[in-house]
Amino acid sequence: MALVPIIIPFFKEHEKLEKCLAAIAAQSHGECETFVRDNSDDNILFTAAVNEGLAKYCYRPDVQYVIVLNQDAYMDPDCVQKLVAFMDSHPECGIACPFQYAETTTGRKVTWGGSLAAFPGGVHRKSDLATDREPFETFWANGAAMMIRSQVVRECGQFDRNMRFICSDSDFSFTARARGWKVFAVPQALVHHALGGSGKAGGEELQLVKARDVVYFGEKWLSGGLYRRMAHEGASLGPISVRSLLRTYRQHIGLLERKLGVPAAGEAQRDPRLPSWMVETSMPPQARRPGSFS
Repeated sequence: MALVPIIIPFFKEHEKLEKCLAAIAAQSHGECETFVRDNSDDNILFTAAVNEGLAKYCYRPDVQYVIVLNQDAYMDPDCVQKLVAFMDSHPECGIACPFQYAETTTGRKVTWGGSLAAFPGGVHRKSDLATDREPFETFWANGAAMMIRSQVVRECGQFDRNMRFICSDSDFSFTARARGWKVFAVPQALVHHALGGSGKAGGEELQLVKARDVVYFGEKWLSGGLYRRMAHEGASLGPISVRSLLRTYRQHIGLLERKLGVPAAGEAQRDPRLPSWMVETSMPPQARRPGSFS
């Protein structure tokens, strides 16, 4: 049985941590090792704490998978076993996430069963536990509970520390997908998430951190502001010259494709970085039901 390290960023709430550790101790996958990064004094926040754990474990030859887990996320007893089994049988999967649920008076309610929009604050897909029986691809992983293949960290690097508290999980997922890895939601694996971490409002200082994280993520992935500033470094790399060069190369590609008789780029092909359910719809069928958005 392979070792599975579990990285927990911790901040002051000892009762929640004890409950989290008790759930880990009860796992049917016996080889779990916890790495608790105590932020109570220096509070380096989520991303830096996770990166300490990734640096500790992901470059070891005996560690194939690691789990990132919130202190208020309590895994069902077979959660790790289910995630490992799925990752073992799906080598294309770089990140696998359990379904997250909350305990209500009427039973378990899914609070994260896949992801929809990542910006600005993350839109979670919700569903009935009985309706989701098979794992499926999703846009991005939720950092409250996610299993990462160590090879992905070695290939893509650690979480982007410029997003200190939120968005770094989405960013890491997009980076992995851009390199051909897939992100899956696994409904057979379950974790009770008490929603006591990033979901809280926090003080103004934390709100400032979150707002900066959102802007950085948006400039990196949506507006192109970050990459535009970096890519245009150099006297000859202005926006006009770049557009002109790209137009020239696209024309050259078109000539070569016609000469070689190959289909044009993207023609009759699905981008492998997009989830499989994106072929015919913009979101999973369950997500289109009323009340499925958060």
